[in-house]
Amino acid sequence: MSGSGVIAARPAIGASAMLLNTILIPIMGVAIKELAAQGVGTVEMLAWRAWLTFALLLPLLFRGTNLRAVLAADKRAHVVHATFAVATMGCLYFALRTLPIVTVTAINFSTPIFTLVLARILYREPVSRTGWAAMALGFAGTLLVLRPDASGIGLDAAVVLLGSALGAGMNLAVRRMPARSSNYAVLFYFSLAGAVVYGAAALGNTAIPATTSWPWFGTLAAIALAVHACTTVAYRVSSSVLVGALDYARILWATLIGVLVLQEVPDLIDGLGILLIVTSGGIVLHLSARARQAGL
Repeated sequence: MSGSGVIAARPAIGASAMLLNTILIPIMGVAIKELAAQGVGTVEMLAWRAWLTFALLLPLLFRGTNLRAVLAADKRAHVVHATFAVATMGCLYFALRTLPIVTVTAINFSTPIFTLVLARILYREPVSRTGWAAMALGFAGTLLVLRPDASGIGLDAAVVLLGSALGAGMNLAVRRMPARSSNYAVLFYFSLAGAVVYGAAALGNTAIPATTSWPWFGTLAAIALAVHACTTVAYRVSSSVLVGALDYARILWATLIGVLVLQEVPDLIDGLGILLIVTSGGIVLHLSARARQAGL
């Protein structure tokens, strides 16, 4: 941390964290699907995942400067971040029960579009004609993946889309987190919020998991903690443009894991929709890079 209170830029660390994330998130999807196949409900899954994650973090609270960091952290900033993070996590888990991993991943890549819109609304950041065209392109790709019919968009697909919008808010919240809120504090307050919110939601409607479920719950909690740690580090020490660009490697891992592990093979229309969404996100990231270079 620099003397000015701003997190020092470490692009190599941020890039490494994001590349690790691109592998971990699809693997986390496999764990979610396995638990769903065992009859574990979404709220129960989220509750146990949150409790286990918080249990993993708690012993570190009294190590080094972590306790001081938690007490000194900007509580308002953490409430904003945790609200978005807990909500988008719920959307992701709900949708992954039934939708292919590559479909959820593709729709999730509409997050840069939502980020652009939120930045325009909240911070009055200008959007060029190319930016609006990119959003239209991404929207078209999203429609191809969603394939709404006369009855509208399926519930699970709509939830993914909502999660993508909430994910944009989460990313902006992490990026603007005050420097005095350490990475541990970010994870601590997010995990605490998840344990409280989903614990309350599952109260009276959850039971001790079956023996066969515990390895998957443990895997889910460990990976989820690693994912949020990587996301926090990546967005705090590296350019959001670089992080966003590297995140697109996730579509490759999602496709490979979906095909090889779950036998989820995307069809031609899915492929075209994914291509449009990825192209749209790439344009948005390119525009963001140009804006940063111009000092906007």
